[in-house]
Amino acid sequence: MKRSKPRLPLLCFVTLMTLACSTLAQAGSCVAVNSKTETLNFGARLANEGVNIPADTPDGTVVYQETLQGQGHIWSCSRISLYGISLNPMLGTATGKDTLFPLGKSGLSFRVWMQALGRYEATLQPLAANANYGISAGAVRLEIVKTGPLAENARVEADYLGSLQSDDLILKKFNLSNPIELVNASCQTPAVPVAMGDDYQLQDFEKAGATPRKVHFNIGLNQCQTGIKKVTYSLKATTSVIDVAKGIVALNSSSTAAGIGLQLLNDTGQPIALDTTYPFNAFTPTGTNFQIPLSAAYYRLPTGTLKAGSANTDVTFIVNYL
Repeated sequence: MKRSKPRLPLLCFVTLMTLACSTLAQAGSCVAVNSKTETLNFGARLANEGVNIPADTPDGTVVYQETLQGQGHIWSCSRISLYGISLNPMLGTATGKDTLFPLGKSGLSFRVWMQALGRYEATLQPLAANANYGISAGAVRLEIVKTGPLAENARVEADYLGSLQSDDLILKKFNLSNPIELVNASCQTPAVPVAMGDDYQLQDFEKAGATPRKVHFNIGLNQCQTGIKKVTYSLKATTSVIDVAKGIVALNSSSTAAGIGLQLLNDTGQPIALDTTYPFNAFTPTGTNFQIPLSAAYYRLPTGTLKAGSANTDVTFIVNYL
């Protein structure tokens, strides 16, 4: 009779495989409880506006953004899963805990802000088993960000960008509904210091909403290159936003005054809403130098103690050349 040899290597191999699999995500480990996959189609404005980015735009600049309303999700995972954004592999790769996902070799990337979670979603990361995961309904914002040298006349096709998912359970699909075409023609836009004056009196701000003085200033568009057909602009706060629609921002941290903010206005004195795109109708394709007339005013806030002191702030001015 032959003596059989023990098969310890095989047993050891099976044991190792079992241990490894217990710590990795499993296909089908997550199921939806009360919602279906949601498809969000971004890029509606691209059909008319396009994206024109000056070549000297700093990396990290948001060159396009759009917000849609997203539905809520509840799901459960029976094992450790991988949760986050899965990028369309045709666009490139993202590693680590990146929140920026490349748009091919264009020099642009995208990221997704989830209002319900208060954060940008990252690449797929391990998530513990849980029978009651949830995301509330809320705004979902797609941002297109310059992250490197711009490819000459690059085009990002309208396509599937990626998915927010937990293992193979897809919660949201993100699509680009119109292509992004990069046109590098631009104008020079120098920084504009605005002297608001230093002869204000506290009694000028007795009532909430008081704006005792409007100071006019211009944003210069200089040495505009040929090929630009249209110019739009928007203002983005670098300090806390007090009122988006009324264009009111807080003073910066170095200011010693209290109880006031700064309101941004157009040349007719109407408030300029923050993060809102406005056309510059005075632009002509045959011109080279232009000025966008605006104004600003100190604004008495409805709450807070009024206190004299320095009152400074700054705002980012974003120009799109179409």
